[in-house]
Amino acid sequence: MLRSISLFVLLLATACPLRADDVSFERDGQRIDLKGEVIATHEAGIVLHTPDNKLWPIQQEEIVNRQKSTGEFQLQTKEQLIETVLSEMPQGSQVIETTHYIVAYNTSRAYAQWVAGMLERLHRGFTSYWSQRGIDLKNPEQPMVALVFDDRTSFANYGKAELGEAANSVIGFYSMHTNYVVMFDLTGGAGDSSRRTLGTRDIQRLMSRPDFQWSLATIVHEATHQLAFNAGLQQRFADVPLWFSEGLAIYFETPDVSSSRGWRGIGQISAPRLQQFQKAAGQSGQTFLPDLLTNDDSLRKAATAMDRYAQAWAVTYYLQKRMPEKYDAYLRELSQIEPLNDPPQAERVRMFQRHFGADLTQLENEIRQMMQGLRP
Repeated sequence: MLRSISLFVLLLATACPLRADDVSFERDGQRIDLKGEVIATHEAGIVLHTPDNKLWPIQQEEIVNRQKSTGEFQLQTKEQLIETVLSEMPQGSQVIETTHYIVAYNTSRAYAQWVAGMLERLHRGFTSYWSQRGIDLKNPEQPMVALVFDDRTSFANYGKAELGEAANSVIGFYSMHTNYVVMFDLTGGAGDSSRRTLGTRDIQRLMSRPDFQWSLATIVHEATHQLAFNAGLQQRFADVPLWFSEGLAIYFETPDVSSSRGWRGIGQISAPRLQQFQKAAGQSGQTFLPDLLTNDDSLRKAATAMDRYAQAWAVTYYLQKRMPEKYDAYLRELSQIEPLNDPPQAERVRMFQRHFGADLTQLENEIRQMMQGLRP
């Protein structure tokens, strides 16, 4: 009898739509009223998921009012999402719809189409790669969004709300708040009429030039972050070690500008990262792995970021090539970390050691040996 009652309750809960939450909070002197679904709760605050697929981390002291709404929580339809996205872009912007993306742009349509095609090729390569590894990926309920601005200035003006002054010095970024990947037209400045007549083949030729490769790799890197979060490999605002998140994105970032059928750059040797790793290894004999596992700030600080990104790539490259099954098991465990659930730093190390062994010194030596033997 109890089993029957439990089954009935489960079925009822599954059939009933989720009620939305009304949350009001004050930030930077402004009151913000939102309707959404609270997906994480902590003594320090909450994370609110709104119908446009944005996530709002809200501190407890910011909350003015929180109560259950009379309405249901539903994600926006594609048409509603397009309307939301266009409202955040400069006037006159347009969109391109693909199988998995909405690309909003205020630059040339040819460039936006090229970006859309690149994103779809990356998506095919990404999903094929993990499917062949036996990793179950989830299908997002909404299309992923990319914003393409006509020049660096308009891009930076948009990005300052999230990145501050750093928006002036980056090529693109993925926002865990909005779930957008944001970039600007790399082929020319605003008002360049010759650029606006470029066709796809012209853009392809431009992008194959060596001076564009690093910029394009950055865009691919950020788009890989977006894929990882939307496919369920990671959860937004979860405490996944930063070296893992960045190493995974670097592993996919080698651009593939020639293929129209898929993405062939996955797992290739990253020449800039390898050279940086070898340079850092030659300058310092100090161990890096224990600190890399726990010290996220070392990837954020300008003084150490170049070395740390190279080390994150090196560890990822080694584990993917030499210990793929253990890497996949580690990835699965990390994907279960929920927003606002921040394990102690010591637990990060223990989790890593459960999958790859307790002797970090031996593992680091093996990584160094592999990197010494690689050639770009």
